Amino acid sequence: MVLAAGKGLRMKSRIPKVLHPVAGRPMLLWCLSAARALDPARLLVVSNPDHDGVRSAMDGRVHTVPQAEALGTGHALAQVSSEHRTPGPVVVLYGDTPLLRGSTLQSMLDAHLASGAVVTLLTAEVADPQGYGRVVRSPAGAFRAIVEEKDASEAQRRLREVNTGVYCFRGRDLWPALSRLENRNQAGEYYLTDVVRLIKGKVHTVPVGDEQEVLGINDRVQLAEAEAAMRRRILETLMRAGVTVTDPRTTFVDADVEVGQDTVIHPFSTITGRSVIGEDCVIGPFAQLRDSRIGHGSRIERAHLEQSTVGTNVAVGPFSRLRPGTELAEGVRVGTHTELKNARIGAGSAVPHFSYIGDAVIGANVNIGAGTITANWDGFEKHPTEIGDRAYVSCDTIFIAPVRIGSDATTAADTVVVRDVPSGSLAIARPEMRIVEGYTARRRARRKARTQEVGKHGAAESR
Repeated sequence: MVLAAGKGLRMKSRIPKVLHPVAGRPMLLWCLSAARALDPARLLVVSNPDHDGVRSAMDGRVHTVPQAEALGTGHALAQVSSEHRTPGPVVVLYGDTPLLRGSTLQSMLDAHLASGAVVTLLTAEVADPQGYGRVVRSPAGAFRAIVEEKDASEAQRRLREVNTGVYCFRGRDLWPALSRLENRNQAGEYYLTDVVRLIKGKVHTVPVGDEQEVLGINDRVQLAEAEAAMRRRILETLMRAGVTVTDPRTTFVDADVEVGQDTVIHPFSTITGRSVIGEDCVIGPFAQLRDSRIGHGSRIERAHLEQSTVGTNVAVGPFSRLRPGTELAEGVRVGTHTELKNARIGAGSAVPHFSYIGDAVIGANVNIGAGTITANWDGFEKHPTEIGDRAYVSCDTIFIAPVRIGSDATTAADTVVVRDVPSGSLAIARPEMRIVEGYTARRRARRKARTQEVGKHGAAESR
């Protein structure tokens, strides 16, 4: 059972709290991933029926339980219908604890089954227990109760062992106890912690090793803490798998990113979405990759790639942008200040610098000179440009699409191509150059005469 119906008022957001992302993945999905590590017979999520986004974020393997009124955690469990009320172990956790590991849940479940307890609690010793329910024990250390902070005495508030909100119940004892819950407390809510008191039998506790793992997200500050912790966890996993991250403090990699062995990620690089990076690559510094695939041995330096595919041994230089639909084949070289959109560049071709290539198909071993533009938009529709193998496009060529350039064709510098160019041909379109001799001397003479005339007028006015 994952409790995810809370409003999250302290987030100050129109988005349900459990959908706020941590390392590119909604925190609820992190919790579901941890829950699936137990291979449960059924996975239930209690959600607010007004939060459509919560239901759409989950796949068909999750059953949602609506909780229309937020009357507390005990009330949330009470919404479970009879068909799901199994007598076996029931694990309960919150949907706003994205750092919780599946291995921790497995350890708690194992301890629960071995102890024969009716309920097992996951507890934690925390430096700052504010906001948590306190675990109260006898002088001998035996568990006595959980007291919510709103109802705790001053002495109880000083306790540092807290209830993490993660439980394992024996189902046949849990469901009857829910019907006996009362809301006689300052919040007027039905507490799940009271179920622990109502169930008769052994209560077992399992301490969590890392208090950060059970961090509950209530505001944007805690969200940032979870983000930093999760990203560090992701980077440590990558580094142990053979990826070099030169400065983890300034490197940001999402949860669903894959990176190959011996790839180096330099500082201030951001790799998000479902990007896949091959082996022996160099990424950054200052690279941004989103939902892109990078082949082995490629280098992406200070560039921005989105929904693009890069082949093996490709170089993308600083300040270049690859927009959705771009595909670079093996050995392509993209230089500085180049923008590619929905463009397929063939093997061995080069777009060295200061060019825009959009809605284009470029063959193999083509050279695109600086300042080249495919004019793909006529104000109403976008049109393609096709350039054949081994074509040589000189600087400042503009292709007025739709247009096709044959293989081995050449364009002269400063040419505007308005119709198809046959294979092996030269396209040249520029005004005839004129030379006006003596122009500089005449221009300077005119300027001097004008200056003298202005000076005379100024002197007359002053007299």
